[in-house]
Amino acid sequence: MADSEGHRAVSRALHALELAAGSKDGITLGELAHQMGAAKSSLHPLLKALVFRGYLTYDGSRYRTGPSIGALAAVDRPSIVPIAQPFMEDLLRQFDETVMLGRVVGGTLIYLHNMESNQVVRYSPPRVRPPSDHPSSTEKLYLAELDDEQIDRYIDEHIHPAKREVLRAEVLEARTTGVAFNHGDTFPDLSAVAARIVVGDSLAACLAIGGPSRRIESRLNEIASATTYAANSIAKLLLR
Repeated sequence: MADSEGHRAVSRALHALELAAGSKDGITLGELAHQMGAAKSSLHPLLKALVFRGYLTYDGSRYRTGPSIGALAAVDRPSIVPIAQPFMEDLLRQFDETVMLGRVVGGTLIYLHNMESNQVVRYSPPRVRPPSDHPSSTEKLYLAELDDEQIDRYIDEHIHPAKREVLRAEVLEARTTGVAFNHGDTFPDLSAVAARIVVGDSLAACLAIGGPSRRIESRLNEIASATTYAANSIAKLLLR
């Protein structure tokens, strides 16, 4: 029972951090409670501890990420964003579709850096994308890092039965190719291609290109090839 309570408390604290990080103007206790499906009374002591440790700040009404988040992230050197940015700029010039650098943390997709298309109709990704039953191309690559048993457990717990076999096949293929696709899975008429950035034995992040399906699908192989080349080039620079 104690282990279960402890696990739930840690999960809630991390979820609160993720929601605060994804909120542009901060988030209230009431908003957190609603989005997490938890009582305010159970969240308040967790939030108080996070504020005390500097992972959140509180101005009397709204919670925001605190300085400890940046200090912890600074341990990750070299920073992937400045290394990836020139390659992202090249991809943007080549395809004029939104280019994204993302990483899945605790089941939540966090976009480290985005460069949006200049076209009127384009994809504007959120900073944070909580888990859903429609995994993005980047999320599929992270699922591919799991072993077969973990993949089956995730799919059984999160994915609608009608979509399970298709997703399982996509994830297993992505494990082999290092590339994953989104054919309108996450949002209607939105397609994307993602390639993994592997440093040593670890998946550091994923590079993705997304936009309206009619434009992405017509250049799918070309986009996949260019994204994979850029991702592999970033990985080589990170190893230096």
